[in-house]
Amino acid sequence: MKYIENKLSLDGVLFNDIYLKYSTPVYVYSQKAIHNNLESYMEKIDDGDLICFSVKSSNNLEILKTISSKGAGFDVVSSGELRKVIHIGADVNKIVYSGVGKTKEDLIFAVKSKIKSINIESLSELKVLVEIVKEIDIVANIALRFNPETSSETHPYLDTGSSGSKFGIPKNEINECLKIIEKQKNINLKGLAFHIGSDIKDFSYFQKALQVMLEKIKYLNIEEHIEFLDVGGGLAIKYFDNDEVLSIQEFVTKVKALVPEKLNLIFEPGKSIIGNAGYLLAKVLYKKSNILLIDAGMNDHIRVPLYNAKHQILPVKKHIFTDQSFKIAGPVCESADIFDHDFHYELDEGELLVIGSSGAYGFSMSSNYNARLRPPEVMISNEKIKLIRRRETFNDFISEEVGLE
Repeated sequence: MKYIENKLSLDGVLFNDIYLKYSTPVYVYSQKAIHNNLESYMEKIDDGDLICFSVKSSNNLEILKTISSKGAGFDVVSSGELRKVIHIGADVNKIVYSGVGKTKEDLIFAVKSKIKSINIESLSELKVLVEIVKEIDIVANIALRFNPETSSETHPYLDTGSSGSKFGIPKNEINECLKIIEKQKNINLKGLAFHIGSDIKDFSYFQKALQVMLEKIKYLNIEEHIEFLDVGGGLAIKYFDNDEVLSIQEFVTKVKALVPEKLNLIFEPGKSIIGNAGYLLAKVLYKKSNILLIDAGMNDHIRVPLYNAKHQILPVKKHIFTDQSFKIAGPVCESADIFDHDFHYELDEGELLVIGSSGAYGFSMSSNYNARLRPPEVMISNEKIKLIRRRETFNDFISEEVGLE
């Protein structure tokens, strides 16, 4: 984002022009930023490696198509996400399926789709898959997602690799999983996987987990039998200019330096691809003492109340930074519906503001709480505004409800 003659813009398009065409709230994405972030990964990996975009971070079909067109694959965590990436024509040999609660129907669909890997997250899940491949006489390619029992410095809701986490196979079940796999002719163990969580700033936590995985591969004597190590995602992004984070290139280079050359890697970035490529445009409805009430709420963007996240928020019309502090609050009937407690721009009713770094886990986690309709999404490409999801209507909202006489 940058100001052009005191008006905030994105890739040559004024946010005010987006407002005039699509009103507020509205999600806005930069296709250029998506491409640049993807390229930062692609230029540092080898031919056998793979970038699998984490679909849970943002699942709009146009965004997925944009990512697929650049040669990336996908990490999915539900059959709904799997169906979406297949729908846009993704290469099934570039899809990995994670998730702790896959149903039998989910697993059947994944096996029949012939994806690159089903990442098994428990002994029980593996046993269900064994029965499936026997019933329908089909081959399944899998990876075992191992819990490295390594905590990271992040919000507890974003930690997925610590001891006791619901994610991944615990240490005491790995050997039994391998014994089961050895007896199966229709299950191919293609790799191991792990993921310690989101918002990784300190590489030492990730390095510790990676070393656990490499030692486990050596201890189990499966180095010659697996094709890849899936290292997950979770790289932190800059929410503010002075945030200190690892660059994408630095992160990939550090990982590659620790892993034997013959072992291919799968990365599962989400936020580091789409996070800083997305924005939420909103309007000030009312001023109430030092509170600015806007038309976007926690149903549209839940990261602040859920993770105590902090996002840069800027006025669309350039203002002078003031000593006075304002609170930015949404319209949802919850005291937690706050976007910022320390906003230093005095805006009038009707003025616009932009919540930055909103591309990941923004719209994808939105809801209809308070019977609020979900916002549209637009993509900026070649200085043009493209609608990629229309604003939800009341008829859309009630379309699935039945039985009213």
